[in-house]
Amino acid sequence: MIEIEKAKKQLINYVESLNLKNSKVENKLEHIFRVSENCEKIAQKLELSQEEINLAQLIGLLHDIGRFQQYKITNKKELRKFDHGEAGVKLLKENNYIRKYIEDNKYDEIIYTAVYEHNKYELSKLLTKEKKLFCKIIKDADKIDLLYEGAYIYWQEPERKKQIEEGKLSNKMLKDFYEYKLADKRNSISETDQILTFASFVFDINFDFSIETLKENGNVIKMIEKFDYQNLETKEEMKKVKEFLNTYLKTKQI
Repeated sequence: MIEIEKAKKQLINYVESLNLKNSKVENKLEHIFRVSENCEKIAQKLELSQEEINLAQLIGLLHDIGRFQQYKITNKKELRKFDHGEAGVKLLKENNYIRKYIEDNKYDEIIYTAVYEHNKYELSKLLTKEKKLFCKIIKDADKIDLLYEGAYIYWQEPERKKQIEEGKLSNKMLKDFYEYKLADKRNSISETDQILTFASFVFDINFDFSIETLKENGNVIKMIEKFDYQNLETKEEMKKVKEFLNTYLKTKQI
């Protein structure tokens, strides 16, 4: 039996026990809870069993648990190497900590796989059908909320906003974007490329419900429009990016 409210309380207790002095903590918890709700909605639309719906919700609650360990790191070199999906799995396995969130162990491998895979550029090969399903659910649920945060929460600080508004776009990332690929942030040349990275999330969506959600909320377009781009080349390119996205969302069916 999966008790979602009990799992939520355990996650809150865990985060409070870390006593983190980081302004991102509250926002991250809110993100996690929204992602869990997105997982529930996607699973319901897929007409999964109630137990499977609860499992999807639980994966949503645990997908970013490794982030809180990341917030304790101050060394930039360590931060660059840190993978919060891998860290989350390690935490859940240590001393059988996962039992704090779910009593039965029959779903452990699905949970570990989904937490590990959720932030990867592409899914691992040879996943079982069941593991792949829950990996796709968490990836969609996460991206839906990341685009919400892109539209309303991220990049509020004047300095960061200025960097995005004055920066240029990577030609390599633009090429990937116009080929309907995730824009690989490793090819970034400026802060402005973060917007391209987020915008390209729409090309890595797995379910009709997720696409319909992005069409209805319009958050990917709102995110692009929240900036007053100062570089003329960037300004013109962002218009093209927006038009490309609008066309894609209008015609996309899975």
